[in-house]
Amino acid sequence: MAIPPDIKDSIAKIKPLSQSAVRLMSVMADPDHTVGQIAAIVESDPILTGNVLRVVNSPAFGLRAKISTVSRAVSYTGGNMVVGLALHLCASGIFNHPLEGYESQRGALWRHCLLTAIASREIARFSSGKTDPEVAYTGGLLHDVGKAIMSGSLGNSAREIVAAADAEKTTDFVAGELAAVGTDHTEVGQAIAKHWSLPDPLLEVIRYHHAPSKAHEKYRPLVYAVHLGDFIAMMGGTGTGADTLLYNLDHDYKKFINVSAGELEKVILDSGQEYQQVVESMFGSEEEQQ
Repeated sequence: MAIPPDIKDSIAKIKPLSQSAVRLMSVMADPDHTVGQIAAIVESDPILTGNVLRVVNSPAFGLRAKISTVSRAVSYTGGNMVVGLALHLCASGIFNHPLEGYESQRGALWRHCLLTAIASREIARFSSGKTDPEVAYTGGLLHDVGKAIMSGSLGNSAREIVAAADAEKTTDFVAGELAAVGTDHTEVGQAIAKHWSLPDPLLEVIRYHHAPSKAHEKYRPLVYAVHLGDFIAMMGGTGTGADTLLYNLDHDYKKFINVSAGELEKVILDSGQEYQQVVESMFGSEEEQQ
């Protein structure tokens, strides 16, 4: 596949990630990272500091006493939420942009990626390979980033792709994107990740989360974790629009993820509960969001 010139131009115009976000992803990729390392990065970024303190002191956390130091805040929120906040702050134009080409509203991409991230982290704990749950979380946050750019190129093609899928004239939405635009959101997402100079594990997740068997063998367990996390998010009703559940589940995930039906059910339940808490802590309750 070759990305069309107009899409390449759009990718080139995307703002770089903040230094804080890049440093946080790098630290989180190290299994031996500490709360102190994360807190030091947050403290170097006044805007991120303010948002971390706002979130930890939100009603969703239900703490009796106000938290006023970054180190204590990070110990409560965890590094994953800090990474999520950093990405949301520096790339809100990407994650909060309405995906009109997928017939979804503003914020749908972020919410889908957030639930995918949580589910991917939990699934990674059952991986048969060396899969860092923290990296799976970050991969989940970023896996669908290409849709932000693809949306504008799809135009009114979404309904045609859905109809073709229903009539079994196309294998899935990825194939439909390729037929309509000449590329798909995974290839575009990988190009965005390269533009942001993201590490190889995240490039593999973004490019192959719908075709995990094609990922580099080294990263295949990680990609399968996000592949399954993506489906959990879609089955939980948090998709990105017309394409929701119009993808193929690779049942070979069982070769890489040793999770029983009961354990999978618990992951789905726990991920949904954590997702609700994170959404409320970041954006307030449903009543406050309306």
